[in-house]
Amino acid sequence: MKQTPLTSLKGIGPKRAEAFALAGIHSAEALLHFYPRDYLDCLHALPVEELYQGQMAFVRVEAADVPKLARFQGKTLVTLKTADKTGKLLLRWFNQPYRVGQFQAGQTLYACGRVDTRRGRSMINPMVMDAPKGILPVYPTLPGLSQALLRDAAECALHLVEMEDTLPEALLQEHGLPGIQEALRSIHFPADEEALSKAKRRIAFEKCLLYLIAVEERRANRKQAKGIAFQTEGVIEEYRSRLPFAPTGAQQRAILEISRDMASPHPMNRLLQGDVGSGKTAVAMFAMLVACKNGYQSALMAPTELLARQHYASLVGFFGSKEVCFLSGSMKKKEREQSLLKIANGEARIVVGTHALFSKDVIFHKLGLAITDEQHRFGVEQRAKVAEKGRFAGEPDVLVMSATPIPRTLALMLLNDLELSILDELPPGRQAISTSFIPPHKRADMYRYIAQRTEEGQQCYVVCPLIDDSEELSGMSAKAVQEELTAFLPGVTVGLLHGKQSRKMQDQVMEAFRKGEIKILVSTTVIEVGVHVERATIMVIENADRFGLAQLHQLRGRVGRGQEKSYCFLLADRPGEVAIERIRTMTETGDGFVIAERDFALRGAGELIGTQQHGQGMWQWILGLGDGELLAAAREAARTAKEIPNLENNRLVEQARAQYLADGRRIALN
Repeated sequence: MKQTPLTSLKGIGPKRAEAFALAGIHSAEALLHFYPRDYLDCLHALPVEELYQGQMAFVRVEAADVPKLARFQGKTLVTLKTADKTGKLLLRWFNQPYRVGQFQAGQTLYACGRVDTRRGRSMINPMVMDAPKGILPVYPTLPGLSQALLRDAAECALHLVEMEDTLPEALLQEHGLPGIQEALRSIHFPADEEALSKAKRRIAFEKCLLYLIAVEERRANRKQAKGIAFQTEGVIEEYRSRLPFAPTGAQQRAILEISRDMASPHPMNRLLQGDVGSGKTAVAMFAMLVACKNGYQSALMAPTELLARQHYASLVGFFGSKEVCFLSGSMKKKEREQSLLKIANGEARIVVGTHALFSKDVIFHKLGLAITDEQHRFGVEQRAKVAEKGRFAGEPDVLVMSATPIPRTLALMLLNDLELSILDELPPGRQAISTSFIPPHKRADMYRYIAQRTEEGQQCYVVCPLIDDSEELSGMSAKAVQEELTAFLPGVTVGLLHGKQSRKMQDQVMEAFRKGEIKILVSTTVIEVGVHVERATIMVIENADRFGLAQLHQLRGRVGRGQEKSYCFLLADRPGEVAIERIRTMTETGDGFVIAERDFALRGAGELIGTQQHGQGMWQWILGLGDGELLAAAREAARTAKEIPNLENNRLVEQARAQYLADGRRIALN
């Protein structure tokens, strides 16, 4: 399909096109599939007296005066006094001196921006319009590109590009779905909530359909694939003798399932699913031991170097240092060369690493087992590259591990491609995490409690939805919370961790936290997949209403890793009905599978989550669909797609192959 250059869009020259390219957006068509992550309701004005701290709000006010300009330390501040019938509101613009002269006393203004109520009610850097503009999109942040530019570019692309519909007309009519052009128009600039809901439903349906077509293809190919028939007799007994603890019943079931798979002449393709701390790595060690006993190598891939090193330490304790080799991109040249040699000559039976395992210079002597931890963090092509390194006597066995529970209703319908092992028991001695909602007026009390626990040697995570204060998104920023905690608790070391830091800096901060040098770690969700820190017993989640249940549960799993009692505190200023239900669920249960079911029930078709461009994962899209009937329809359509001999369905199958199948054999939840 011919692609339209981004430079064809008004206002986008070569330099801005490069900024888009850094995010993987190389054409106007790709831009249209760069979906908003949030929306601003600029239809319904709120009374000033109802505005609250951090809220993104839309108001109708009257200017009480003309704008005033102040200068300080080379910066400017423009202020404008406004009001409605319920109260006064000060509009403030930083470093926008051109605002002076834009407004007149008595003029009616429609303003949209973030509310600050700490010194009276004000709105920071608001967008001002002459009339309500409807529902405006808020896109994921791209460096060097403003939200206004992203909106203008998307609108221009909608006028310039005529997208070819992947779904055949008959399928659209059968399920009441809009065409792709209409769906894209409504996903970027919805006329109302109903149009937005229909557009999200259409896009989620297409994603599920393409994935399920790929599942059907994979199932057919898998029946013919040649794998490695491992000898497993006696390995379970040896494995148990090496373990310093007795496996849980769930672990024993998973071990038997993996043992049967590995003994089969067909390649294993199994998903090992369980909550944080359920013992997935210990089960994976059994699979590695089977491969090792049969003269094959195993590769374990982790999404971060810290997590990979944590696995390395555990595996050395189980297999011994001679058997286990580590590989990462940060290694020094000589150290890396030594590891590559051990991998190539077979001296290293167990190889643990990060994305470095995908490198061309990594040559395995005899790879028989590939394991990925937190499998949703790896793309299709990356996993395929590692699998390619292991084709000797047959395809290597594949074990993928995930701490993100999938609702059983979805698992039964969608996991036809993967065999499923569930770890639904925690090791003995682990205490349940006590979870509470903390109202805003109790924040200071919570801080004092955290200070008391840190004096006793415990540590604390504080998770925020934003890195910096945002003009267009509500929520506590990590930088602001770190400053507040540092001022409130002067004797406590408060660290900061976020995605804009270099990988080296992130690793240094996490290592300092692991060693106990940092007592309170303020972070964004980059700690969702983190290291094992037993002294971390408190998790604080700011603006918990901005997170889905699955993510809240994953974040909570960062604590409760040791024998000490752990706590999770959820904060939100004014959560809506759905957010209140999520918070209630978190306080009522710690069972990840119960949470996954409730999450699926709560989200509904009206909530679109993530995009593939930004690695949010296929399962988030499926959960975001939240419509069992539509999901069942997508499954049926996938089964019959290849049976209908017309161009549209052929195109559908080809797109599914390109998107989810690497070399026609392997599939991934991307």
